[in-house]
Amino acid sequence: MQSVRLRLLWHPQPQFAGALLAEHAGLARRRGVALRCQAMVPGQGPVEALLAGEAELAIASPSHLLESAQPSALALLLAFQQESPLVYPARRDRGVAAIGDLAGKRAAVWPGGEDLEFRWMLARAGIDPAAVERVATLDTVAALLEGEVACAQMTSYHEYRAFLAGGGEPESVVVFRAADQAADLIKDGVLARRDWIESDPARAQAAVDSLLEGWTRALDEPQRALALCRELRPDMDRHHHEAQYRDIRALILSGATLREGLGCPLESHMERAACALAEVETRRLDEPSRAFVDARFWRAAPEALRRSDWS
Repeated sequence: MQSVRLRLLWHPQPQFAGALLAEHAGLARRRGVALRCQAMVPGQGPVEALLAGEAELAIASPSHLLESAQPSALALLLAFQQESPLVYPARRDRGVAAIGDLAGKRAAVWPGGEDLEFRWMLARAGIDPAAVERVATLDTVAALLEGEVACAQMTSYHEYRAFLAGGGEPESVVVFRAADQAADLIKDGVLARRDWIESDPARAQAAVDSLLEGWTRALDEPQRALALCRELRPDMDRHHHEAQYRDIRALILSGATLREGLGCPLESHMERAACALAEVETRRLDEPSRAFVDARFWRAAPEALRRSDWS
């Protein structure tokens, strides 16, 4: 049995239901892989864990890959969420009514280079990203609720729901989305080191097939997926689990999933992240953006696990 460690972007929750089922329902073990989903480690992003040899796979985005210390060492194997889940609520009582009002304000963003989309959104709206002070914090919800910042980076399925549950009123904020500025970037994909892939392609294929089956089961059997998530995260209430699952399902069953199939990693995913880097940081890559996408394992997966006929 070959061990494969998968570093998550956060703690176990419906956001990762497919990977959690692949591990806990024995889907990976049937393929000879002992998959282990690892919660995030404070101060160490998933890509850093990959590069340090502390994980073989990581839930991360194309922009995470391109902004890493060694992008040429990494490859995107799968992409599940096909739309950006990020929202940027801003407090009206801080004088923010339109995106241009963010200039001169403070915004809470996650640490570790998580704000490329935010900066791209600002740039495409005609705002110098340097004109907005970015405050790195894990708890962007508290920062906004307590008035430490005027705007905060959140996911629609987790932090924004926590903001509302914590007393934030929808009428008290204006919510910006990068898609309104044609600056949206997809989030959750699956990354691996290229040397790990090439050292045992059969193991990589087994891991990819397991994750695809896990998400197929999670989407087909929501109650089973939710029961596992509630078991692993009893601190989250039932409503939060169910609402997050619905949001994640909608993010997955859109875009390339309905055109190409579940988990399809497109070169255009990486091209958009590369475009953002070029526009925001005037940074050019050493390789074409398509070189960072390795779709051969997705293409080789059973057709039943690459479905596009979702309702």
